[in-house]
Amino acid sequence: MVVYIKRKDLKKMVATNEMTAGQLRILKAVATLLENPANKITVQRIAQEIHVTDGAIYRHYKSKDEIFEAIAAYMESNILGPLNVVPKQTDVTAKRLELVFEQHMAFLEGHPGLARLFLGGGSTEATPMAERLKLLSAKVRAQLAQLLKFGEAQGALVSGMTPEQAVEMLYGFLVGTAVCYSFGLPQVPANQKWKVFATACLKEGVVG
Repeated sequence: MVVYIKRKDLKKMVATNEMTAGQLRILKAVATLLENPANKITVQRIAQEIHVTDGAIYRHYKSKDEIFEAIAAYMESNILGPLNVVPKQTDVTAKRLELVFEQHMAFLEGHPGLARLFLGGGSTEATPMAERLKLLSAKVRAQLAQLLKFGEAQGALVSGMTPEQAVEMLYGFLVGTAVCYSFGLPQVPANQKWKVFATACLKEGVVG
């Protein structure tokens, strides 16, 4: 009998209890500011957003670059976290991918400003961000490919579907969703996107 990971347990990966309340408040403010491409992110602008002084920001972070480093770490935890944890919880490829997909969709929905950052928008706000975000995307694709290659070995992919093709489709949904949230475009619900992917790529289709 296979025991599937509970969604409430998976969400523990994205806990922010290592941050102070002040740090989390600052990161949320930056994420909100990033929703508008016209915003130029400065320490002064962040302070205005949360109604504190510039000095209050510097008590938590030494510079704007350090703030963006914290945001990058937060994104890596939430986007790579499911890919690292799910394989330890179930060996059923369809459930692995579904749980990863759900977590990624929830993150993008909850952080439209960071969705834009994931696409590279705003990456020039801090010196190391562009390269770090590029590496994040590469890691996501690589780990999705690893899950799907395991699925191929299990016989979980539909006939004629390669892991590379399935990765392209799944990653395309992630990027497409990020684009929609970044620019406020209409899109179909996440569960419908999953159904399309599962039906096209997985032998068992949508697993209940």
